[in-house]
Amino acid sequence: MHARKWSLVYMTALTLLGLLVALAWAGPVRTVAHAQDTVHLTLGSWDDENGNRRHIAAIEDFQEQYPNIEVEILPNPGGDWHTRILTQIATGDLPDVYMADSSFIPLYVESGGLVNLRPYIEGENGFNPEDTFYMSVYENGFYQGDPYVLAKDYSTVAVYANRSLFDAAGIELPQEGWTYDDLLDIAMQLTVDANGNNAASPDFDPENIVQWGMDHRGNWWRGFQSTVYSFGSHTISEDGTTLDGYLNSPETIAALEWMQAAVHEYHVAPTTNWISAQPNGVMPLFLDGQIAMIFGMGPWFLSMLEEQPGFEYAILPMPTGPGGHHGAVCWAGFGMSPTSEHPDEAWLLLRALGTEIGQRQYGEHALSSMPSIMEGKEDHPFWGTFLAEVAYLDPLDDLKNPYYLQCVGNGMGDRVTAVLFGEEGADLDAAELVNEVLPDLQTCLDTHGETPATESGS
Repeated sequence: MHARKWSLVYMTALTLLGLLVALAWAGPVRTVAHAQDTVHLTLGSWDDENGNRRHIAAIEDFQEQYPNIEVEILPNPGGDWHTRILTQIATGDLPDVYMADSSFIPLYVESGGLVNLRPYIEGENGFNPEDTFYMSVYENGFYQGDPYVLAKDYSTVAVYANRSLFDAAGIELPQEGWTYDDLLDIAMQLTVDANGNNAASPDFDPENIVQWGMDHRGNWWRGFQSTVYSFGSHTISEDGTTLDGYLNSPETIAALEWMQAAVHEYHVAPTTNWISAQPNGVMPLFLDGQIAMIFGMGPWFLSMLEEQPGFEYAILPMPTGPGGHHGAVCWAGFGMSPTSEHPDEAWLLLRALGTEIGQRQYGEHALSSMPSIMEGKEDHPFWGTFLAEVAYLDPLDDLKNPYYLQCVGNGMGDRVTAVLFGEEGADLDAAELVNEVLPDLQTCLDTHGETPATESGS
Protein backbone atom coordinates (compact mmCIF):
# COMPACT_ATOMS: atom_id res chain seq x y z
CA MET A 1 0.00 0.00 0.00
CA HIS A 2 2.90 2.27 0.87
CA ALA A 3 4.56 1.41 -2.46
CA ARG A 4 1.34 2.18 -4.38
CA LYS A 5 1.10 5.62 -2.74
CA TRP A 6 4.68 6.47 -3.75
CA SER A 7 3.98 5.16 -7.25
CA LEU A 8 0.98 7.46 -7.57
CA VAL A 9 2.98 10.41 -6.25
CA TYR A 10 5.77 9.63 -8.71
CA MET A 11 3.36 9.40 -11.64
CA THR A 12 1.61 12.63 -10.60
CA ALA A 13 4.96 14.38 -10.40
CA LEU A 14 5.88 13.20 -13.85
CA THR A 15 2.54 14.40 -15.18
CA LEU A 16 3.00 17.82 -13.60
CA LEU A 17 6.54 18.02 -14.91
CA GLY A 18 5.25 17.18 -18.38
CA LEU A 19 2.62 19.90 -18.15
CA LEU A 20 5.19 22.44 -16.99
CA VAL A 21 7.48 21.54 -19.89
CA ALA A 22 4.57 21.77 -22.30
CA LEU A 23 3.56 25.16 -20.91
CA ALA A 24 7.14 26.35 -21.06
CA TRP A 25 7.29 25.48 -24.77
CA ALA A 26 3.79 26.73 -25.54
CA GLY A 27 4.66 30.40 -24.98
CA PRO A 28 7.42 30.65 -27.60
CA VAL A 29 5.48 28.51 -30.08
CA ARG A 30 2.45 30.82 -29.86
CA THR A 31 4.67 33.88 -30.23
CA VAL A 32 6.30 32.51 -33.38
CA ALA A 33 2.93 31.49 -34.82
CA HIS A 34 1.59 35.03 -34.25
CA ALA A 35 4.57 36.50 -36.08
CA GLN A 36 4.02 34.10 -38.95
CA ASP A 37 0.33 35.07 -39.06
CA THR A 38 1.20 38.68 -39.96
CA VAL A 39 0.40 38.95 -43.66
CA HIS A 40 1.57 41.69 -46.02
CA LEU A 41 -0.78 42.60 -48.90
CA THR A 42 -0.39 45.12 -51.70
CA LEU A 43 -3.17 47.30 -53.12
CA GLY A 44 -2.78 48.62 -56.67
CA SER A 45 -4.37 52.06 -57.15
CA TRP A 46 -4.35 54.41 -60.13
CA ASP A 47 -5.32 57.31 -57.84
CA ASP A 48 -3.05 60.20 -57.00
CA GLU A 49 -2.20 61.25 -53.46
CA ASN A 50 -5.55 62.96 -52.99
CA GLY A 51 -7.53 59.95 -54.27
CA ASN A 52 -5.53 57.56 -52.11
CA ARG A 53 -6.75 59.31 -48.95
CA ARG A 54 -10.00 57.39 -49.21
CA HIS A 55 -8.09 54.12 -49.66
CA ILE A 56 -5.95 54.91 -46.62
CA ALA A 57 -9.02 55.63 -44.49
CA ALA A 58 -10.65 52.36 -45.60
CA ILE A 59 -7.45 50.40 -44.91
CA GLU A 60 -7.17 51.86 -41.43
CA ASP A 61 -10.72 50.70 -40.66
CA PHE A 62 -9.93 47.30 -42.16
CA GLN A 63 -6.78 46.88 -40.07
CA GLU A 64 -8.68 47.63 -36.88
CA GLN A 65 -10.68 44.50 -37.65
CA TYR A 66 -7.72 42.50 -39.00
CA PRO A 67 -4.60 43.78 -37.19
CA ASN A 68 -2.51 40.86 -38.49
CA ILE A 69 -2.96 41.98 -42.12
CA GLU A 70 -0.73 44.82 -43.30
CA VAL A 71 -1.76 46.61 -46.49
CA GLU A 72 0.62 48.66 -48.63
CA ILE A 73 -0.73 50.95 -51.34
CA LEU A 74 1.63 50.72 -54.28
CA PRO A 75 2.66 54.11 -55.69
CA ASN A 76 1.15 55.22 -58.97
CA PRO A 77 3.99 56.35 -61.24
CA GLY A 78 1.54 57.82 -63.75
CA GLY A 79 1.13 56.80 -67.36
CA ASP A 80 -1.22 54.16 -68.73
CA TRP A 81 -2.59 52.11 -65.83
CA HIS A 82 -4.22 49.60 -68.17
CA THR A 83 -0.95 48.88 -70.00
CA ARG A 84 0.87 48.53 -66.70
CA ILE A 85 -1.68 46.00 -65.42
CA LEU A 86 -1.36 43.93 -68.61
CA THR A 87 2.43 43.95 -68.18
CA GLN A 88 2.09 42.83 -64.57
CA ILE A 89 -0.29 40.06 -65.60
CA ALA A 90 2.29 38.84 -68.12
CA THR A 91 5.11 38.92 -65.55
CA GLY A 92 3.04 37.48 -62.70
CA ASP A 93 3.78 40.54 -60.59
CA LEU A 94 0.29 41.84 -59.88
CA PRO A 95 -0.73 43.51 -56.61
CA ASP A 96 -2.78 41.21 -54.38
CA VAL A 97 -5.81 43.47 -54.92
CA TYR A 98 -5.99 46.13 -57.62
CA MET A 99 -8.31 48.64 -59.25
CA ALA A 100 -9.92 47.77 -62.58
CA ASP A 101 -12.12 49.74 -64.95
CA SER A 102 -15.21 47.85 -66.04
CA SER A 103 -14.29 48.05 -69.73
CA PHE A 104 -11.10 46.08 -69.13
CA ILE A 105 -12.55 43.26 -67.00
CA PRO A 106 -12.97 40.86 -69.97
CA LEU A 107 -9.39 41.37 -71.17
CA TYR A 108 -7.93 40.99 -67.68
CA VAL A 109 -9.90 37.76 -67.20
CA GLU A 110 -8.89 36.34 -70.58
CA SER A 111 -5.26 37.29 -69.86
CA GLY A 112 -5.34 35.40 -66.56
CA GLY A 113 -5.25 38.46 -64.35
CA LEU A 114 -8.43 38.19 -62.25
CA VAL A 115 -9.80 35.59 -59.86
CA ASN A 116 -13.38 34.37 -60.21
CA LEU A 117 -14.95 35.64 -56.99
CA ARG A 118 -17.96 33.33 -56.94
CA PRO A 119 -16.37 30.69 -54.62
CA TYR A 120 -15.41 33.43 -52.17
CA ILE A 121 -18.76 35.22 -52.32
CA GLU A 122 -20.60 31.95 -51.76
CA GLY A 123 -18.07 30.68 -49.20
CA GLU A 124 -17.74 30.97 -45.43
CA ASN A 125 -16.56 34.59 -45.56
CA GLY A 126 -18.93 35.63 -48.32
CA PHE A 127 -22.20 37.53 -48.44
CA ASN A 128 -25.56 37.60 -50.18
CA PRO A 129 -25.21 40.06 -53.09
CA GLU A 130 -28.97 40.62 -53.37
CA ASP A 131 -29.06 41.78 -49.74
CA THR A 132 -25.94 43.91 -50.14
CA PHE A 133 -25.86 45.69 -53.51
CA TYR A 134 -27.83 47.39 -56.22
CA MET A 135 -27.75 44.37 -58.52
CA SER A 136 -27.45 46.46 -61.72
CA VAL A 137 -24.24 47.94 -60.29
CA TYR A 138 -22.89 44.67 -58.90
CA GLU A 139 -23.37 42.85 -62.21
CA ASN A 140 -21.15 45.32 -64.04
CA GLY A 141 -18.26 43.48 -62.40
CA PHE A 142 -19.23 40.27 -64.24
CA TYR A 143 -17.77 38.55 -67.25
CA GLN A 144 -19.53 35.60 -68.90
CA GLY A 145 -21.85 35.16 -65.94
CA ASP A 146 -19.32 35.24 -63.11
CA PRO A 147 -18.23 38.06 -60.76
CA TYR A 148 -14.60 39.15 -61.02
CA VAL A 149 -14.60 42.69 -59.64
CA LEU A 150 -16.49 44.41 -56.80
CA ALA A 151 -17.41 48.04 -57.34
CA LYS A 152 -15.38 50.79 -55.69
CA ASP A 153 -17.69 53.51 -56.93
CA TYR A 154 -19.53 54.42 -60.10
CA SER A 155 -21.36 57.18 -61.94
CA THR A 156 -24.65 57.20 -63.75
CA VAL A 157 -25.35 60.06 -66.15
CA ALA A 158 -28.08 62.70 -66.10
CA VAL A 159 -28.80 66.18 -67.49
CA TYR A 160 -27.50 69.31 -65.77
CA ALA A 161 -29.96 72.19 -66.17
CA ASN A 162 -29.47 75.92 -65.58
CA ARG A 163 -32.63 76.55 -63.62
CA SER A 164 -32.57 80.32 -64.11
CA LEU A 165 -32.64 79.91 -67.89
CA PHE A 166 -35.59 77.53 -67.62
CA ASP A 167 -37.44 80.00 -65.42
CA ALA A 168 -36.68 82.92 -67.73
CA ALA A 169 -38.09 80.97 -70.69
CA GLY A 170 -41.15 79.87 -68.70
CA ILE A 171 -40.25 76.18 -69.04
CA GLU A 172 -41.12 73.73 -66.27
CA LEU A 173 -38.38 71.34 -65.25
CA PRO A 174 -38.95 67.93 -66.89
CA GLN A 175 -39.73 64.92 -64.75
CA GLU A 176 -39.04 61.20 -65.14
CA GLY A 177 -40.61 59.96 -68.35
CA TRP A 178 -39.81 62.98 -70.51
CA THR A 179 -38.71 61.95 -74.00
CA TYR A 180 -36.03 62.77 -76.53
CA ASP A 181 -38.69 64.72 -78.44
CA ASP A 182 -39.30 66.75 -75.27
CA LEU A 183 -35.57 67.32 -74.91
CA LEU A 184 -35.29 68.62 -78.46
CA ASP A 185 -38.30 70.90 -78.03
CA ILE A 186 -36.93 72.38 -74.80
CA ALA A 187 -33.45 72.75 -76.29
CA MET A 188 -34.93 74.71 -79.20
CA GLN A 189 -36.63 77.11 -76.79
CA LEU A 190 -33.38 77.57 -74.88
CA THR A 191 -31.16 78.12 -77.94
CA VAL A 192 -31.01 81.86 -78.59
CA ASP A 193 -29.34 84.01 -81.24
CA ALA A 194 -27.87 87.50 -80.79
CA ASN A 195 -31.21 89.08 -81.68
CA GLY A 196 -33.05 87.20 -78.92
CA ASN A 197 -34.77 84.68 -81.25
CA ASN A 198 -34.87 81.07 -80.15
CA ALA A 199 -34.37 78.11 -82.46
CA ALA A 200 -38.12 77.60 -82.80
CA SER A 201 -38.52 81.06 -84.34
CA PRO A 202 -38.59 81.53 -88.15
CA ASP A 203 -36.24 84.50 -87.62
CA PHE A 204 -33.62 82.44 -85.77
CA ASP A 205 -30.04 83.00 -87.00
CA PRO A 206 -28.01 79.77 -86.55
CA GLU A 207 -24.81 81.60 -87.52
CA ASN A 208 -25.01 83.92 -84.54
CA ILE A 209 -25.90 81.80 -81.48
CA VAL A 210 -25.18 83.27 -78.05
CA GLN A 211 -26.91 80.61 -75.94
CA TRP A 212 -27.00 76.91 -76.75
CA GLY A 213 -29.87 74.75 -75.55
CA MET A 214 -27.63 71.76 -74.82
CA ASP A 215 -24.29 70.16 -75.52
CA HIS A 216 -23.37 66.54 -76.33
CA ARG A 217 -20.67 64.07 -75.47
CA GLY A 218 -18.84 64.41 -78.81
CA ASN A 219 -16.44 61.52 -79.23
CA TRP A 220 -17.07 59.93 -75.81
CA TRP A 221 -18.77 56.71 -76.85
CA ARG A 222 -19.60 55.57 -73.30
CA GLY A 223 -21.48 58.83 -72.82
CA PHE A 224 -23.52 58.19 -75.95
CA GLN A 225 -24.31 54.55 -75.14
CA SER A 226 -27.13 55.60 -72.80
CA THR A 227 -28.86 57.14 -75.83
CA VAL A 228 -28.27 54.04 -77.96
CA TYR A 229 -29.71 51.80 -75.24
CA SER A 230 -32.74 54.07 -74.84
CA PHE A 231 -33.40 53.98 -78.56
CA GLY A 232 -33.74 50.20 -78.18
CA SER A 233 -30.41 48.78 -79.24
CA HIS A 234 -27.16 47.33 -78.05
CA THR A 235 -24.13 47.44 -80.30
CA ILE A 236 -22.78 43.89 -80.10
CA SER A 237 -24.32 40.42 -79.92
CA GLU A 238 -24.92 38.86 -76.52
CA ASP A 239 -22.05 36.40 -77.04
CA GLY A 240 -19.72 39.29 -77.83
CA THR A 241 -18.72 38.12 -81.30
CA THR A 242 -20.79 40.09 -83.82
CA LEU A 243 -21.36 43.76 -84.59
CA ASP A 244 -23.42 43.42 -87.76
CA GLY A 245 -27.11 43.77 -86.97
CA TYR A 246 -26.34 45.56 -83.69
CA LEU A 247 -23.89 48.39 -84.23
CA ASN A 248 -25.67 49.20 -87.50
CA SER A 249 -29.20 48.34 -86.34
CA PRO A 250 -31.99 50.76 -87.25
CA GLU A 251 -32.24 51.72 -83.58
CA THR A 252 -28.53 52.56 -83.26
CA ILE A 253 -28.69 54.58 -86.48
CA ALA A 254 -31.79 56.41 -85.22
CA ALA A 255 -29.95 57.40 -82.04
CA LEU A 256 -27.04 58.77 -84.06
CA GLU A 257 -29.38 60.59 -86.43
CA TRP A 258 -31.21 62.19 -83.51
CA MET A 259 -28.06 63.87 -82.21
CA GLN A 260 -26.83 64.64 -85.73
CA ALA A 261 -30.08 66.53 -86.36
CA ALA A 262 -29.87 68.29 -83.00
CA VAL A 263 -26.48 69.69 -84.06
CA HIS A 264 -26.94 70.34 -87.77
CA GLU A 265 -30.66 70.67 -88.46
CA TYR A 266 -32.05 72.24 -85.31
CA HIS A 267 -28.80 73.94 -84.21
CA VAL A 268 -29.50 73.39 -80.52
CA ALA A 269 -26.05 71.94 -79.75
CA PRO A 270 -22.59 73.04 -80.92
CA THR A 271 -20.36 70.84 -83.07
CA THR A 272 -17.73 68.48 -81.72
CA ASN A 273 -15.10 70.85 -83.09
CA TRP A 274 -16.52 73.77 -81.13
CA ILE A 275 -16.74 71.76 -77.91
CA SER A 276 -13.20 70.41 -78.30
CA ALA A 277 -11.88 73.93 -78.78
CA GLN A 278 -13.07 75.07 -75.34
CA PRO A 279 -9.92 75.24 -73.19
CA ASN A 280 -11.71 74.44 -69.92
CA GLY A 281 -14.50 72.24 -71.23
CA VAL A 282 -18.18 73.13 -71.33
CA MET A 283 -18.90 73.40 -67.59
CA PRO A 284 -17.70 77.03 -67.31
CA LEU A 285 -20.01 77.90 -70.23
CA PHE A 286 -22.88 76.19 -68.43
CA LEU A 287 -22.17 78.22 -65.31
CA ASP A 288 -21.98 81.42 -67.40
CA GLY A 289 -25.35 80.74 -69.02
CA GLN A 290 -23.98 80.07 -72.52
CA ILE A 291 -25.20 76.45 -72.44
CA ALA A 292 -28.56 75.70 -70.82
CA MET A 293 -28.24 71.92 -70.43
CA ILE A 294 -25.27 69.57 -70.11
CA PHE A 295 -26.44 66.30 -71.64
CA GLY A 296 -25.50 62.85 -70.34
CA MET A 297 -22.94 63.95 -67.76
CA GLY A 298 -21.88 62.18 -64.58
CA PRO A 299 -21.87 63.58 -61.02
CA TRP A 300 -18.35 64.98 -61.22
CA PHE A 301 -19.08 68.68 -60.87
CA LEU A 302 -20.89 69.07 -57.56
CA SER A 303 -18.02 71.01 -56.00
CA MET A 304 -17.96 73.35 -59.01
CA LEU A 305 -21.68 74.01 -58.63
CA GLU A 306 -21.34 74.63 -54.91
CA GLU A 307 -18.58 77.17 -55.55
CA GLN A 308 -21.02 79.35 -57.52
CA PRO A 309 -22.96 81.48 -55.01
CA GLY A 310 -26.52 82.04 -56.13
CA PHE A 311 -26.29 79.69 -59.11
CA GLU A 312 -29.53 77.74 -59.46
CA TYR A 313 -29.29 74.31 -61.02
CA ALA A 314 -31.37 71.18 -61.37
CA ILE A 315 -30.31 67.62 -62.21
CA LEU A 316 -32.79 66.07 -64.63
CA PRO A 317 -33.28 62.36 -65.38
CA MET A 318 -32.12 61.07 -68.72
CA PRO A 319 -34.91 61.12 -71.32
CA THR A 320 -36.93 58.07 -72.25
CA GLY A 321 -36.32 56.92 -75.80
CA PRO A 322 -38.31 54.76 -78.22
CA GLY A 323 -36.86 51.73 -76.44
CA GLY A 324 -37.54 53.03 -72.93
CA HIS A 325 -35.35 54.58 -70.27
CA HIS A 326 -31.93 52.92 -70.18
CA GLY A 327 -28.45 53.93 -69.12
CA ALA A 328 -24.78 53.03 -69.31
CA VAL A 329 -22.68 53.22 -66.16
CA CYS A 330 -19.17 54.56 -65.57
CA TRP A 331 -17.72 52.04 -63.14
CA ALA A 332 -14.50 51.14 -61.33
CA GLY A 333 -13.79 48.39 -58.84
CA PHE A 334 -11.34 46.01 -57.20
CA GLY A 335 -10.25 42.55 -58.28
CA MET A 336 -7.88 39.86 -56.91
CA SER A 337 -4.65 38.60 -58.38
CA PRO A 338 -4.46 34.86 -59.15
CA THR A 339 -0.77 34.96 -58.13
CA SER A 340 -1.39 36.30 -54.62
CA GLU A 341 0.44 34.27 -51.98
CA HIS A 342 -2.32 35.07 -49.50
CA PRO A 343 -5.62 34.61 -51.36
CA ASP A 344 -7.78 34.23 -48.26
CA GLU A 345 -6.47 37.44 -46.73
CA ALA A 346 -6.66 39.18 -50.11
CA TRP A 347 -10.33 38.24 -50.27
CA LEU A 348 -10.90 39.74 -46.82
CA LEU A 349 -9.39 43.00 -48.04
CA LEU A 350 -11.33 42.96 -51.31
CA ARG A 351 -14.56 42.16 -49.50
CA ALA A 352 -13.94 45.01 -47.07
CA LEU A 353 -13.26 47.56 -49.84
CA GLY A 354 -16.29 46.44 -51.85
CA THR A 355 -18.70 46.34 -48.93
CA GLU A 356 -19.33 48.37 -45.80
CA ILE A 357 -15.78 49.25 -44.65
CA GLY A 358 -14.73 50.67 -48.00
CA GLN A 359 -18.11 51.91 -49.13
CA ARG A 360 -18.45 54.15 -46.07
CA GLN A 361 -15.39 56.00 -47.34
CA TYR A 362 -16.01 55.92 -51.10
CA GLY A 363 -19.71 56.72 -50.67
CA GLU A 364 -18.87 60.11 -49.18
CA HIS A 365 -17.52 61.32 -52.52
CA ALA A 366 -19.34 59.22 -55.13
CA LEU A 367 -22.18 56.75 -55.57
CA SER A 368 -21.90 53.56 -53.57
CA SER A 369 -23.01 50.14 -54.77
CA MET A 370 -24.75 49.57 -51.41
CA PRO A 371 -28.26 50.94 -50.79
CA SER A 372 -27.54 51.11 -47.06
CA ILE A 373 -24.70 53.58 -47.67
CA MET A 374 -26.89 55.71 -49.94
CA GLU A 375 -29.69 56.17 -47.39
CA GLY A 376 -30.55 59.85 -47.16
CA LYS A 377 -29.22 60.72 -50.63
CA GLU A 378 -32.38 59.70 -52.48
CA ASP A 379 -33.93 63.14 -51.93
CA HIS A 380 -30.72 65.15 -52.26
CA PRO A 381 -31.12 67.85 -54.97
CA PHE A 382 -27.92 66.71 -56.67
CA TRP A 383 -27.36 63.04 -55.81
CA GLY A 384 -31.00 62.00 -55.90
CA THR A 385 -31.37 61.98 -59.70
CA PHE A 386 -28.07 60.19 -60.30
CA LEU A 387 -29.07 57.58 -57.75
CA ALA A 388 -32.50 57.13 -59.36
CA GLU A 389 -30.76 56.35 -62.66
CA VAL A 390 -29.39 53.13 -61.11
CA ALA A 391 -32.77 51.48 -61.73
CA TYR A 392 -32.35 51.99 -65.49
CA LEU A 393 -28.80 50.67 -65.98
CA ASP A 394 -28.17 48.10 -68.71
CA PRO A 395 -25.18 45.72 -68.66
CA LEU A 396 -22.39 47.37 -70.60
CA ASP A 397 -21.62 46.24 -74.13
CA ASP A 398 -17.98 46.63 -73.08
CA LEU A 399 -18.33 43.51 -70.89
CA LYS A 400 -19.19 41.23 -73.80
CA ASN A 401 -15.82 41.23 -75.55
CA PRO A 402 -12.28 41.86 -74.22
CA TYR A 403 -11.56 44.26 -77.07
CA TYR A 404 -14.82 46.18 -77.21
CA LEU A 405 -13.43 49.41 -75.79
CA GLN A 406 -10.24 49.24 -77.80
CA CYS A 407 -11.98 48.48 -81.07
CA VAL A 408 -15.59 49.66 -80.92
CA GLY A 409 -15.58 52.29 -78.19
CA ASN A 410 -12.58 54.15 -79.53
CA GLY A 411 -13.54 53.48 -83.16
CA MET A 412 -17.09 54.77 -82.86
CA GLY A 413 -16.00 57.79 -80.87
CA ASP A 414 -13.21 58.82 -83.22
CA ARG A 415 -14.67 57.77 -86.56
CA VAL A 416 -18.45 58.12 -86.15
CA THR A 417 -19.82 60.39 -83.42
CA ALA A 418 -16.99 62.92 -83.63
CA VAL A 419 -17.58 63.10 -87.38
CA LEU A 420 -21.39 63.07 -87.46
CA PHE A 421 -21.61 65.71 -84.73
CA GLY A 422 -18.67 67.66 -86.15
CA GLU A 423 -18.50 70.44 -88.69
CA GLU A 424 -18.41 68.04 -91.64
CA GLY A 425 -21.30 65.87 -90.42
CA ALA A 426 -24.30 67.82 -91.71
CA ASP A 427 -24.60 66.04 -95.06
CA LEU A 428 -23.31 62.61 -94.04
CA ASP A 429 -25.51 59.53 -94.05
CA ALA A 430 -25.21 57.99 -90.57
CA ALA A 431 -26.00 54.45 -91.75
CA GLU A 432 -23.47 54.63 -94.56
CA LEU A 433 -20.78 55.92 -92.19
CA VAL A 434 -21.39 53.17 -89.63
CA ASN A 435 -21.43 50.46 -92.30
CA GLU A 436 -18.23 51.87 -93.75
CA VAL A 437 -16.30 51.53 -90.47
CA LEU A 438 -18.03 48.39 -89.18
CA PRO A 439 -15.81 45.88 -91.08
CA ASP A 440 -12.68 47.47 -89.59
CA LEU A 441 -14.13 47.33 -86.10
CA GLN A 442 -15.21 43.71 -86.55
CA THR A 443 -11.76 42.77 -87.84
CA CYS A 444 -10.27 44.50 -84.82
CA LEU A 445 -12.42 42.34 -82.51
CA ASP A 446 -11.63 39.16 -84.46
CA THR A 447 -7.89 39.79 -84.36
CA HIS A 448 -7.76 40.94 -80.74
CA GLY A 449 -7.12 44.55 -81.60
CA GLU A 450 -4.18 43.91 -83.88
CA THR A 451 -5.25 45.90 -86.95
CA PRO A 452 -3.88 48.97 -88.72
CA ALA A 453 -7.22 50.73 -88.11
CA THR A 454 -6.84 50.19 -84.36
CA GLU A 455 -3.28 51.46 -84.38
CA SER A 456 -4.38 54.67 -86.09
CA GLY A 457 -6.89 55.48 -83.37
CA SER A 458 -9.86 53.19 -83.95
